[in-house]
Amino acid sequence: MPKFMSIRNILNRICWHPSENREDYEILFIHRGAPNDLRSISAKTIVSVRKQSFEYKENDGSIVYIPFHRIVMIRNIKTREIIWRSRSKVYFKA
Repeated sequence: MPKFMSIRNILNRICWHPSENREDYEILFIHRGAPNDLRSISAKTIVSVRKQSFEYKENDGSIVYIPFHRIVMIRNIKTREIIWRSRSKVYFKA
């Protein structure tokens, strides 16, 4: 994946580019109330990518809106490559 892409472009590429497999990627974001206030989802659950946010579908069918500023990391779980990481949010060691 090209370096220096915006979060929006990264998510669009993961979700819609034919050479990418959504199941290979996870998104880690701030989620108050979750353990360590972080939640991880598979990119395969993403239903839309908007200008400054994305939406994903929960197991119960509900749609959840996540603004990009809450994303901490995007990584390829197959290769363990970190595709994008927040420079301002330090919650873990990679």
